[in-house]
Amino acid sequence: MYNKKRLGQTAALLVMGMAVGLAGGAFAADSQVPTSWNVSPITNGAYLQTFENALTWGGQAVDNPLTNSRVSVAPPSRANTWFGEATTKAMKIPDDASYTNTLKYVDNSSVSFATTPVFVDMRIQFTAYEGTPPDNAKLAVFVSTTNKIHVVHNDGVTTNTWPDGDLLSAWHQLTVRLEKDGKCAVLLDDVTVTNNLTPKAGAGTANELDSLEFANSGYVDDLYVSHGNPQAYPGETDPVPVAAAPFAGDESVAAWLAGKLTGATLTAGATFAGFDQADMDAAYLLDKLGGSAAAAEPPAYTFGSEEVIVVSATEVHVKCSLTVTGESGQLANRQIQLLGKKLIGDQWAAISGQVEDELSYDDDGVITVTFTGIDSTTYKFFKAQIVEIP
Repeated sequence: MYNKKRLGQTAALLVMGMAVGLAGGAFAADSQVPTSWNVSPITNGAYLQTFENALTWGGQAVDNPLTNSRVSVAPPSRANTWFGEATTKAMKIPDDASYTNTLKYVDNSSVSFATTPVFVDMRIQFTAYEGTPPDNAKLAVFVSTTNKIHVVHNDGVTTNTWPDGDLLSAWHQLTVRLEKDGKCAVLLDDVTVTNNLTPKAGAGTANELDSLEFANSGYVDDLYVSHGNPQAYPGETDPVPVAAAPFAGDESVAAWLAGKLTGATLTAGATFAGFDQADMDAAYLLDKLGGSAAAAEPPAYTFGSEEVIVVSATEVHVKCSLTVTGESGQLANRQIQLLGKKLIGDQWAAISGQVEDELSYDDDGVITVTFTGIDSTTYKFFKAQIVEIP
């Protein structure tokens, strides 16, 4: 389990994590990303760029023209106001231009999503692109003339048709979420385009965000980079119980613990004896703590793949079961994802399409899910994990 987005060929191309071609030694980044998200004021927890003033990225001056199209579509709502006032200017990318923004922490170390997710969020006006993104991009997002949005990643290109038919003439909110499990997700207007993707191997350093590149043409505005989720993060959370603080580095877990404290399910001095990070992640995903308000204990549950039936070369049934002691009802905003591998020494891989949403308990606290239609020539070993619904 884990906790836990151009003149016939024009585009606004987003390139994530491109390797920066600089000689050895540390270098000063164009932009500094805060290491902490839960700070006051909240705007200190993110790198924010409104493009209201001229700046230089990648050695090139960035244009900031007035653009009336900036208000052609209302952006999705946010739980807070990251950008304190309405902005009237946007970064215009002239035809054939490419602007690169290198990113580092304040101590000049690399921005890492190895242990805490990183979110890249922006308002963007695409133009159609029919070219090939550079090979040194961990992830690239672009839109084609057929009104499709494309995401380039390690396993190729994932393409989706946008249902509202307005990818090229209006402003949209683009979010890329880089997960601490090494995967990533892309959302447009807070709707998932695709998720569970692997960034391109060999493009920069694994689990690090080195830079952003905007290429070809289009407009970008209100750029946000942070460990805090811009869609859901409401600002500074209430304090968490002191003993739980070592396990509350993830924003979602911290907010969950704060809610338990506010609702008197936990006391400020509650103890968390016997907890490690895996126990806390499990408690958060199951929304379940054992023990008492003053002395929390890891949740009592069982979870695993209890039965595998090989029907044919093209179909395997895998039965997964979850039991949470003393629970019933529905576990909101969670899903079960099936993983598989062919050889015992292989890495686990998410089996495409094998996800079960809307987890509902019976009266004994049991969820049983059977996944079907799996290729037995590709996968021989199976396990499941509980994840948040993106």
